[in-house]
Amino acid sequence: QGLFPYRWSLYSAGHANLDLNKVDPKEDMVRNRDANTIMLADSGGFQIAKGVWPGRWADFTDKKAEAQREKVLKWQMGIATYGMTMDIPTWTFRDPVAAQACGIFSYEDAVRATQYNNEYWMANRYGGTKILNVLQGGNHAEADHWYDLMKDYCDPAKHKNHFNGWGMGGQNMCDVHLVLKRLVNLIHDGLLEKGCHDWMHFLGTSKLEWAVLLTDIQRAVRRYANSDFTISRSEEHTSELQSHLNLVC
Repeated sequence: QGLFPYRWSLYSAGHANLDLNKVDPKEDMVRNRDANTIMLADSGGFQIAKGVWPGRWADFTDKKAEAQREKVLKWQMGIATYGMTMDIPTWTFRDPVAAQACGIFSYEDAVRATQYNNEYWMANRYGGTKILNVLQGGNHAEADHWYDLMKDYCDPAKHKNHFNGWGMGGQNMCDVHLVLKRLVNLIHDGLLEKGCHDWMHFLGTSKLEWAVLLTDIQRAVRRYANSDFTISRSEEHTSELQSHLNLVC
């Protein structure tokens, strides 16, 4: 009597056992979930930035980074309804410890590494898992530049295997002016189309006020642009090192 179903969940590659060939009872709820549920799989960009996953991510010959890309993509394809691209957060190079840990020393490094990961995701994805194109940027100028560089990955006119929605990181997840401007860009560019780009996820947005804002935004987009548009947001509980998905009403 005390149990109730909740269809939506978020799981990060940074906390998961990525080897789907090994039996792991702790992963059973994820790997053998009900087919009617929705699982959003984060790619672990935070773990890259913190140096938890070893590798020189701006060096495209680095074997450790390449092995991790392969493991994360296979894991997403095996368990998720939606997966996020392996973005490199742009705050990484501003933190000397993080920069040294993952080999990202400039905004350009973060952009190039993310572009490489996006190309890898597009070339090697398979199955029915849809992919969210993660937008980063530490200020409006970086966010605008990032969007201009990355938006084509969601364009069906340019990529047959295009990405299927959007992940909002960096300044994009905490600046409502930028969010509204970006939504106008997406609609104008034909990249928020029904049946093609129906999902937008906000990373690390746990403030209650944002639930109200995003609900209003979702309702407006559904009314005027895409009736199937859905916004979700993740809330990070650092004491448990777990993330939970909140679906906007």
